[in-house]
Amino acid sequence: MSKARTLQDYARRMMRVVQTLWQDPTRSYSLEELASVANFSPYHFHRIYREMMGETVNATQQRLRLQFASRDLASAAQLPLLRVARRAGYQSSAAFVRAFAAAYGMTPGAYRRVRLATLQSHIDQELDMYKVEYRTLTAPIHLAARAHAGAFIEIGEAFSLLELAMPALPAVPGARWFGLYHDDPDDVRQGRIGPELRSEACVEIAASGALPAGLHRTQIAAGRYAVIEHHGPYVELDQAYHWLIGVWLPQSGELPEPVPGIELYLNDPCDTAPKDLRTEIWLALAARADEA
Repeated sequence: MSKARTLQDYARRMMRVVQTLWQDPTRSYSLEELASVANFSPYHFHRIYREMMGETVNATQQRLRLQFASRDLASAAQLPLLRVARRAGYQSSAAFVRAFAAAYGMTPGAYRRVRLATLQSHIDQELDMYKVEYRTLTAPIHLAARAHAGAFIEIGEAFSLLELAMPALPAVPGARWFGLYHDDPDDVRQGRIGPELRSEACVEIAASGALPAGLHRTQIAAGRYAVIEHHGPYVELDQAYHWLIGVWLPQSGELPEPVPGIELYLNDPCDTAPKDLRTEIWLALAARADEA
């Protein structure tokens, strides 16, 4: 088998593993179970997975479980801590507290207090909560995209599958990773759109070249953008959107363009603690009258 075909075969096997992990992110799979999904021996599987995905399979499972736990802690439902721990696949609250504190820099209880205090306060009404940078694209950014339907917190599966397809893409040096978000979660909760949110996991590619099955081309159009940078877990990005669109935009004198929300990921969640993640949010702006 040629080198290219071997790489494609390995990627297909790892895609099956990624899809298995995301089917039930809070389940603890054994190495043997996942190796069987990929049709590798356990001895070879964990080395191949680490090389192709950038982290061990155990690290992936823990990252997914803690990500879903952070969503539970940020909810106003006030689930008991032990229930949050068990929903995240931990049998004891002590083990959960240790793992969460190591990843998020504070205990689950402290995280819940800080998060709920932020949501319930008026801090998001302050105009200086984020620094807004105006940015102009003189040419479109070409992207390979994998569509995702469902909760935005679950788009990580689409990004992992896209990463496995990278060797077959028309690459560009220093390719950037973007997320495109077509719907507002509040519209789903209030029944204004269908039950599934629409989004796309994207990576920058060359302007021409064929794409593998399951991917499509899209682009970020040339034009003006207001950009803010958010520091912290992805589950907290909603507060940044609320501030940018609900607070800053009405007072800015700007008009938005009807395009999806755009996120640019400045570091990798596989090797970055959630508290240290950096994400840019781009808001497309209409051309000014003197520029038209």
